[in-house]
Amino acid sequence: MANEWSVIHGFPSLDDKEVHLWRIDLANAAGLAGSCASLLSSSEQADANRRRLGLVRDRFTIGRACMRLLIGNALQIDPRNVTIAKGPHGKPELPSLQEPAISFNLAHSEDTLLFALRRQGAIGVDVEYFDRSTDIMEVAQANFTSKESDSLAAIADDHTRLRTFYRYWTRKEAIGKADGRGLLLPLASSEVSCESMNSHPVRIDESPDGESKLYFVSDLDVADKAAAAIALESSDSPIRTFIFPLQSLRQ
Repeated sequence: MANEWSVIHGFPSLDDKEVHLWRIDLANAAGLAGSCASLLSSSEQADANRRRLGLVRDRFTIGRACMRLLIGNALQIDPRNVTIAKGPHGKPELPSLQEPAISFNLAHSEDTLLFALRRQGAIGVDVEYFDRSTDIMEVAQANFTSKESDSLAAIADDHTRLRTFYRYWTRKEAIGKADGRGLLLPLASSEVSCESMNSHPVRIDESPDGESKLYFVSDLDVADKAAAAIALESSDSPIRTFIFPLQSLRQ
């Protein structure tokens, strides 16, 4: 999916069928964790304090603050009043009785954080920066379908093979996160070995009710050395992509 990230200075309203996908540059957000802490709930602040002091804690705090601001805007409530629960497999979500309904998902790798939300249907997003120390063929043979592993093995150029591996991985992760099971959903339950994806239908074969389920997957452009993807339950939702306005964190 060739997408252009729009630079804006506020938060637009979320229409019923739209998907809003936000990109947060954590490198440019350095130093803002202190002003973000007041937006977090007491349990989130305790969770932040349990994390290693420095970059890890700051990124968690900034990510949670951004999430609260975006959900609060969609619900038209104070971000401090947003109630965030955990699903059966630990995925952050709004309580099931929350009205109006909002589905959302968060992904983070290095200095890039992605946050996606919509009003109708499940959503999953993933981003991964390339790690050349990973034995990608060993990982692929253990987790991907035989067709996907074979297609990777057939790629002669090392960088192309690495990029393709991470395309496959982020697509599968996005599907697992939309499904709600994350990595509890076997990666081989879906076949994503396709050159490029833009609202491409992908079927998973391990649905809890025994029936296959369809997700629509799109690749995202985030960086030269990273791959990203988004998965949705429907194919008719326009995706609007934004750069998060960091000035909103400066209180």
